[in-house]
Amino acid sequence: MAAEVLRYPLDIIDASTDYMFIEALEYKFGGLPSFSDSGGANSATLNAAQVQSTIILPMPDSIAAVNRTGWGESRISALAGAGLKAAGIALDAISGNNPDIQGAALAEVKGIGNQYTLLRNYVRNRSQIGIINGLTGTNISLNDVLGRSSGQIVNQNLELLFNGVSLRPFGFNWDLVPRSKEEAEIVREIIVTLKRSMSARRTTAFLTTPYVFRLTYRKGGGANRFLNKFKLCAMTDIGVDYTGSGAYATYESGSPVHYRLNLSFTELEPIYADDFNQSDTEQQEY
Repeated sequence: MAAEVLRYPLDIIDASTDYMFIEALEYKFGGLPSFSDSGGANSATLNAAQVQSTIILPMPDSIAAVNRTGWGESRISALAGAGLKAAGIALDAISGNNPDIQGAALAEVKGIGNQYTLLRNYVRNRSQIGIINGLTGTNISLNDVLGRSSGQIVNQNLELLFNGVSLRPFGFNWDLVPRSKEEAEIVREIIVTLKRSMSARRTTAFLTTPYVFRLTYRKGGGANRFLNKFKLCAMTDIGVDYTGSGAYATYESGSPVHYRLNLSFTELEPIYADDFNQSDTEQQEY
């Protein structure tokens, strides 16, 4: 059965028309990731799901996209680093992976060199702080003691490191002003279809994932390559203001004269470097 197509406004779309194309698809789970298959619902849904409904709306009031990559502060002291190396040496000794265990250990000891006194005081102060904090319920830090006693604090070797990816959220707003009885019915049906598509479906004991959405900025019959494209999205919020002009007013049929439609989406998967095809300058980019 062909997917239902709803369009507002009812004017004919030609080669010069800009509009937003929203398709609701049945969600297909991606399965567990492995070394041979990264899994992911985005590809699984695109490869298997059928379009359940299609909605055509004018271009939203605001169009924007922000790509984010996760970076965060990382701190690790020389003592912690030395401890990690010592643990590695011990594990190599147990497993027999390093034939020169003695040489590796000796190199680490030499690396301490004239820092021995500072290291000894570090361990002593840390032990004292643990005892006092435990007995008195205080919250004295090691740097409080080191700064007052020696004018030094532990070098945490602060560095900004990549720590992950993030999902892109999108929000869109439309003013819907029906100009005829037929258009008023279409607007109502669009709102009902969106609400139904983003809602979970009940079975006897479980809930089925709502439909997901494929969004496209279009010009005429194809995508507008000057605007960003989307991976599959989940609709996280839908808001309908039935008094878009700030006052309640309806036509004779009861249809509000001005709706304000707000939709919020979040992509199912992050954007990666390999999503961009550098050899194709005609491709619409994320």
